[in-house]
Amino acid sequence: MIKKVSLVLLILSSISGYSQEKNESTIEINLQQAVELGLKNRYDIQSHKYNVDLNQNEISKSKKEWLPEISSTGSVIYNTQIQQAYVPAGFSPNGQPALFPFSPDNHTSFSLELNQPIFKPGIGTDVKISKNKLELSKEKNRADEDIIKEQITLAYYNVTLKELQQKIAINEEMRYKQYADLNDGKFKAGTLIETDNMKAKLDYENAKVETQKAKQNYGLALAKLKYEINVSDNTAITLSESLDSASYGKLNETMLSASDTNKRTEIKQLIIKKEGLKLELDRTRQAAIPTVSLVANFTEHFQYSNFDYSLGQWWTPYSYVGMQFKIPISSNIKNQNEIHERKMQIAQNELDLKQKTADVSYEILKSQTEVFNAQQNMQMTKNNYELSEKIFNYQKQQFELGSRLYSDILETERTLRQSEQNYIQSVYDYLSANVSHQKAIGAF
Repeated sequence: MIKKVSLVLLILSSISGYSQEKNESTIEINLQQAVELGLKNRYDIQSHKYNVDLNQNEISKSKKEWLPEISSTGSVIYNTQIQQAYVPAGFSPNGQPALFPFSPDNHTSFSLELNQPIFKPGIGTDVKISKNKLELSKEKNRADEDIIKEQITLAYYNVTLKELQQKIAINEEMRYKQYADLNDGKFKAGTLIETDNMKAKLDYENAKVETQKAKQNYGLALAKLKYEINVSDNTAITLSESLDSASYGKLNETMLSASDTNKRTEIKQLIIKKEGLKLELDRTRQAAIPTVSLVANFTEHFQYSNFDYSLGQWWTPYSYVGMQFKIPISSNIKNQNEIHERKMQIAQNELDLKQKTADVSYEILKSQTEVFNAQQNMQMTKNNYELSEKIFNYQKQQFELGSRLYSDILETERTLRQSEQNYIQSVYDYLSANVSHQKAIGAF
């Protein structure tokens, strides 16, 4: 019986382990891989790609306007009451004016018609407008991707920041534990008063609380990153780049010197929109231009008293070929308001373009200044951190030898902790400033 129960437990354990392994996966990614994964997984990015497909379909549809319009019509009419026609005197059988029915009972016809545009400038402009919309749609997709890249990058940096803060908190907790153990030993030896010993234990308990908070903040930051790259909550993510790695914190002089405002997607969109408005203006003006089409028709007509279509002598064909001109008359008057509206939209777009160019120029200058300032702050906090670490190690040795009080080492510990946090935060601020600068110059 015991063997059977053990076997069942072993099977259940195996199934549980397999299920957990199946539902959970682990990936190790760097920043670039996180961005690429996010662009691949995000549903909004996938949805926006359909806008490009729709615009490409619009181009194809506009081009097909040059194809001839071929249609076939048919009709079967049976006269239940034939209208009589007036016959003047001298033409009737009795020589007197009279009414006679001349129409047959059955009128059946089948026609094939052709209309081929020859001169219609609006079709070519429609194709150009559709291509302009396609270009604008692609640029809007790029703008959406830039926003996603920025969000993923900041989320990745935030995880690295919270991860490092968690490590710092764990190290501080271990140091406070050493202080508590050391003070407890001194208290038992009679060289330390009870209140100082209790203070050391309280500091250790507070350090454990800070560690717990740091772990919670790290979990929230990791959940945010998973959301940004659209992976399952069951996916375990390991970052291959840490905030203190050698690849971070380096000033990119080439990128900082870049200040081409035309790389910004907002500027490109306004330029594309400007071309589109000009095409719309051309299209409105072309609505008043005459169009020419080739028309042709072939018809078979059957007229008889019944529906016996096998009687070939009652079928009469006729056909024609010709040119059709369509000359708008009232469109020149109606289009004046629309032409005026298009001109105002072009002028408005020009002003928007100038303002956006000025905005982007200031944004680039501001982001460059922020990067330089963040770099200086990072260097200063790094120097302060290194100095506080030296002071702490020196006073720690004195404390262990009994020449320093616990309050002295505790004050230095707080200074070290603050310097450490300031340095890590300055590195994160520098990276965030770099992200803002990349966005400003359109480098995403």
